[in-house]
Amino acid sequence: DDALAADPTQATIDKASANIKTLENHLNSLEKSLTRARDDIFSPAPAESYQLVERLRGLVQTWKRTAAQKNIAVKSGMDFGFKRYVAPNAEPPRQAAVSPLWKQACVLNYITKKLFECKTEQSPMAIVNVQREVLDSENEAKKATTQRRMTLSERRAAARMAMMRGSGDNSETFTVDQNITARKPGSLDTLAYRFTFAGHTDILRRFLNLLKNFDAMLVVRSIDVVPADQSVDQILNSKPEDEETAGLEAIFGATETADDQQSTQGGEGDQAKSETSGDGAADLAAQEQLEKIKTPVVTGNLSKFSVVIEYVEVVKEPPEKAVKKAK
Repeated sequence: DDALAADPTQATIDKASANIKTLENHLNSLEKSLTRARDDIFSPAPAESYQLVERLRGLVQTWKRTAAQKNIAVKSGMDFGFKRYVAPNAEPPRQAAVSPLWKQACVLNYITKKLFECKTEQSPMAIVNVQREVLDSENEAKKATTQRRMTLSERRAAARMAMMRGSGDNSETFTVDQNITARKPGSLDTLAYRFTFAGHTDILRRFLNLLKNFDAMLVVRSIDVVPADQSVDQILNSKPEDEETAGLEAIFGATETADDQQSTQGGEGDQAKSETSGDGAADLAAQEQLEKIKTPVVTGNLSKFSVVIEYVEVVKEPPEKAVKKAK
């Protein structure tokens, strides 16, 4: 009798179900208001892996072409996180990874467009690296591939791909820090990206302002700022049409050209001429102008920014199924 008395009645069950339905509708309303640009971000995924590779190659070429049109320097050989798939003779992903990879690429395309919008004629800008987080479906496909014994040619191909992927800041993939991620198994899923770019502070400010429009569920998880180093100067000074030379300079350091030497020697000659031409008003003005050129402009210094961004999605699957899938 006590058990039957404590057992919920049908009226109680109906009331609880109505409450759940109300909460679901409210959640859907909130999500819709925070993802107003969803239809602009996502498009149907390709059906086959080879179609995905062609689309990724098209996106990478579009990004590079847009950067060149906007006078944004891009590090030579960078493929915006998808080198393992768009490189010549690269192995296409397994079928299970096609849809998740396209979804990841769509979000990356949306964020990259916002980054391009931050360029102005007055401010130089360079994209040092764009990294994406490796998806679970890619790891599962990799495990399935390594179950069998690889041939010598396959091992060599894997070694070449590992060299292309690189490590650290030169890698086109990264792992988001578990201390900063918004991901929570069974509740929130995220797609993580890291953008490393250089320019003046106003570029970073414009980028963050564009991200806070809440037309998509994008969350900035971390921002690192350091002074721009020599590698940034090499990217800014490299010629887009001569990627091979730019890549060698990035490895061995830029060398002084004949024009640079002539310019330097010319500057020294002008200074010597100014010093020996007398102490008239013209010589004094020339000397003052030379001192102004030598004086560094601190406010014009370039910085290198590293911004980690996550695209957040609410998990709507049943809790047990969602947690099992996350594991």
